[in-house]
Amino acid sequence: MAPSSVTSVEQTDIRSKQGGGNSPNTFASVAFGAPGPRVWSVALLHQYDVTNEPSISGVTIGGVSALRQVDHTGDGAGKAAGICIARAQPAVSSGDVVITWATSTARPAMSLVMLRVVGFNLTTLSDAAQLPDIEQNGAGKTLNIDTVAEGLHLGGACKRNTNNISWTNLTEQGEDTQGSHRRSWGWDHPTVLQSNRAVSFTSTSSALVAMLLQSFPKY
Repeated sequence: MAPSSVTSVEQTDIRSKQGGGNSPNTFASVAFGAPGPRVWSVALLHQYDVTNEPSISGVTIGGVSALRQVDHTGDGAGKAAGICIARAQPAVSSGDVVITWATSTARPAMSLVMLRVVGFNLTTLSDAAQLPDIEQNGAGKTLNIDTVAEGLHLGGACKRNTNNISWTNLTEQGEDTQGSHRRSWGWDHPTVLQSNRAVSFTSTSSALVAMLLQSFPKY
């Protein structure tokens, strides 16, 4: 199929953190935007304090099973912060985003940022980078990622304090405070062909943090 000349990324919905404990993590009636053959719905899911957090066993977007990648941290008693990027192609313009877990207890609270991505092939990652799934503590972190010509670069972080986050080599598109945590997300397109693009964030004080980056090609 010939490359598409139309590419865009737009935020279609945003939800504050909800759930936790034994409550299901379901975001109802989320706006996805108009569906299409080269259109993807991307859920940026930030997750917050819980003890002995279970693993995410699945994410559905508008009833469609999503591809996903998760990064989370630990504080000795359980996971303290996390981010999941999930992507799917639902045939509807709105619907539920549902996160399922390996067990029914100790679910974390979650928040949602919904994106509509047009013209980028999100079927397969060009590259991805994340912090190790162990305790990550600091005022800043750096990850390297390969980007492709005319591609898309997505990223996000979740930090266990409320200080502002500043990015290098990722354009921040949004940031806010959720309880005792700070969530941030961003994207860039079109990207250039680059190996080991050093993407970092900084903040004014140290805390537990999760960080996740993804790179995708154009159709």
